[in-house]
Amino acid sequence: MKKMRMKVMMGAVLFAAATGLVGFGQGVPAGGSGQDVSTEPKKFADQEAGFELELPPGWRAENAIENSGKRTLELIYRDRSQSLMRAKKDLIAADDTACLENPVTCLIDREVDGSLRYRPEFGGMKRERFSNPVSKGMILSFSFRRVGKPMTARYYYLQTAKDTVWVLRFEGEKRFHDTLRYQTDKVAYTFRPLP
Repeated sequence: MKKMRMKVMMGAVLFAAATGLVGFGQGVPAGGSGQDVSTEPKKFADQEAGFELELPPGWRAENAIENSGKRTLELIYRDRSQSLMRAKKDLIAADDTACLENPVTCLIDREVDGSLRYRPEFGGMKRERFSNPVSKGMILSFSFRRVGKPMTARYYYLQTAKDTVWVLRFEGEKRFHDTLRYQTDKVAYTFRPLP
């Protein structure tokens, strides 16, 4: 009787293992989804884009091609609608004396007056000081609509040299993006231009 019970149990275990009902050393992390469940930030560097930073869990980098054929690096939190970041390096011309005194404020004013204020339902604009170990600057926060959906944006203007300002543009649907403030601050705080 014991031998019979042992054979039935052994058969059940082998069947379960063979059909995948029990995972024996399959390399699937706890949680069982096979997705990255790391809680540690990942170092990210892109020579072509010219910067490095730390990506919190849930963020990934993707390359997109603009209409002009130019490659654009995008950092995405889970889904593009939740948060999407693009970085751009702005150089202030030596003869642009109006901007050389305070490049960050000048670039913010130009961007707001030039394009941002024409976005549907642009509003709720707020400016805050922000700095990290290698730069000082400001955050421009605002809301707008895209394809009928309420959106929020946080643009980090980081002055890394007398004539150089990096702009990290984070945008996403309001219901997701507003909850990611800590993470976007963390990404901007770890931002470093590459030599």
